[in-house]
Amino acid sequence: MTAKDKQRLRDLAGKYAEYAFGETMNERREKWRLHNRLQEKTFPFHIEDNGSYFSDLTPPLECEDDRCRQLEGRLLHTLTAYEMINDDRIIPDRFIVDWRTSMTSICDELNIRHADNGQGSSLGYETNRPIADIDRDMGKLKKREISLDAEETDRHAELAKEVFAGLLPVEVGRPSSLYSHGITNKAVDLMGMEGLYLQMAMNPDAVHRLFGFLAEDNLALGQWEEDQGLLTLNHDGNQGYCSGSSLFSDETSTAAGEQVVSTDRYGYLESQESAGVSADMFDEFLMPHFSKLAAKFKLLKFGCCEAVHNLMPVLKRLPGLRKVSVTPWCDLDVLVETCPADIIWCRKPIPLKLCGTTFDPDDLRAHLQETLDRGASHFIEFVYRDTNLLTGEMTDRVAQTCDMIRDLTGRPEGSRH
Repeated sequence: MTAKDKQRLRDLAGKYAEYAFGETMNERREKWRLHNRLQEKTFPFHIEDNGSYFSDLTPPLECEDDRCRQLEGRLLHTLTAYEMINDDRIIPDRFIVDWRTSMTSICDELNIRHADNGQGSSLGYETNRPIADIDRDMGKLKKREISLDAEETDRHAELAKEVFAGLLPVEVGRPSSLYSHGITNKAVDLMGMEGLYLQMAMNPDAVHRLFGFLAEDNLALGQWEEDQGLLTLNHDGNQGYCSGSSLFSDETSTAAGEQVVSTDRYGYLESQESAGVSADMFDEFLMPHFSKLAAKFKLLKFGCCEAVHNLMPVLKRLPGLRKVSVTPWCDLDVLVETCPADIIWCRKPIPLKLCGTTFDPDDLRAHLQETLDRGASHFIEFVYRDTNLLTGEMTDRVAQTCDMIRDLTGRPEGSRH
């Protein structure tokens, strides 16, 4: 690290630490803590960028060394998010360096081709679907193997410790979990959604074997992370997954000096690709596996883009379920009846109302108010995702939206001072 790179990173780290320990962040932590504990309805919210918002607004990298540039990019992303989006996003008061690991493919024949949407995003993709017949092609699948590069991890950790010295504690740990890796997404990658659905009807025993294989692979890899001592607590804003929500909590912890295990932590599961199956089929094909995976955590959030209103009678059996994703495809009236009051709604408003070609504040306000009215009996948070069209030119409407949510909910705390 050159003297110039070090000074650049120290300047950014100082601002990062200032924000992390500031009063605004204390308010946000308490806002999420009360909400996630079901202690008080504080209506926290988060706006995520899947478009070009951050790339449009983030200052250019100045560091020369590759590792310094990686750290600089992470710091700038956090600082830009805080300074440009006045939501309830938490900047943790410790800096986590994740373990450097690599993993083999579950199928050597699987190829994934991403498509550029012309606006800097390549979320869309297709696969070559190497599993055409499960009975015939199961032999193409193999258990994934993971390897740890401790030396490379140490290099990144030492850099972060030098940069944050005297400002913020640095720890090495993994906040995410391979227990949380999807299984339906892998099945669809391997054989396509139509192929999977047809096999569920025509050859259910084969589909059971496929899901069993995928789930057991996740369980083995998650156990490997635990056995290697890689895990860190993920309740302070360091979480690594969960579909945009914050898992900030004082309910997940471990005794001082004890190794963190998965059951000390918050977990996440989803099954977007099963959106077209009935609750009974979901129960038959997926709940046996999801129940095992959910039991690996103390608390759990379920869901991403799939509608959960018809699944709730089944999902509520998941151990530790505390939060579900409530997408625009959810029937809120049904959800009120099916979702217990002690399960939080992570409500995802229609993203185009924020980042469409036009912006109608009154229409957005009515959309948000509809959720508050229909979900009056539940704890609600708002999480904007799939904002693929969000650009740097939309800073004013993002600011308006943040002010609007705080005004609608009567919860101004957490606003940037």
